[in-house]
Amino acid sequence: MEIFRTKFISFLLTIVFFNACSGNNTANINSSASNNSQTANSISEIIARDDVEELGKIIKLPAAPSEATYSEINQGNSDPNGKKLVVILRFSTADANQIAASAERYKTPAPADIDAEDWFPPELVAKSQESGDASLKGIGYAANDFLQPPYSNGRLTRINDTDYFVLELFSS
Repeated sequence: MEIFRTKFISFLLTIVFFNACSGNNTANINSSASNNSQTANSISEIIARDDVEELGKIIKLPAAPSEATYSEINQGNSDPNGKKLVVILRFSTADANQIAASAERYKTPAPADIDAEDWFPPELVAKSQESGDASLKGIGYAANDFLQPPYSNGRLTRINDTDYFVLELFSS
C-alpha cells in the first residue's frame, strides 16, 4: 500500500509539473505573438516608396526629380479621412533653383525646420545630425506647384546647402 501511495503522489506531482510548464509555454507563445504583431504594425505604419512614375500620378511634378522618396500617412484620430504625404525630392541644381523661384510667387520664403525621419535618404539623416536637434534647416515655400487632389495644402522646404526639397502635403 505504501508503494502505491508513493507512486500515486509521484504521478500527481509529475502531472502538476507538466501542466505548469505547458501553461507558461502558452503564455510565452502568446506574448511572443503579441510582440511580433506590434512590431509588424509599427513597420507597416510608414512605408517609403521611390517610384517616381507612381508619384507623378499622386502629385504634380514641375520638373523630373533625380531622386524621390515618399510616404503617405493616414492622419487617424485628428481626421479619419485626412492624409499626409511626405516627399523627399532631389532635383538638378538648375531645376531646384527654378522650383524655388517659382514657389516664391505664391508666398514669401521663410526659415523652416523639418524633423528627419528614419526613411529619409542617408545624406539628409546625416545632415540632420549636424544640427544637434535631429532637424533639417531650410527655407519654406508654398507648395502650390505640386498640389493635386486629394491634396489641397502643404509646404515645400528646400534643405540648406542641398538640392533636396521636403514636400509635405495634406488632404482635407
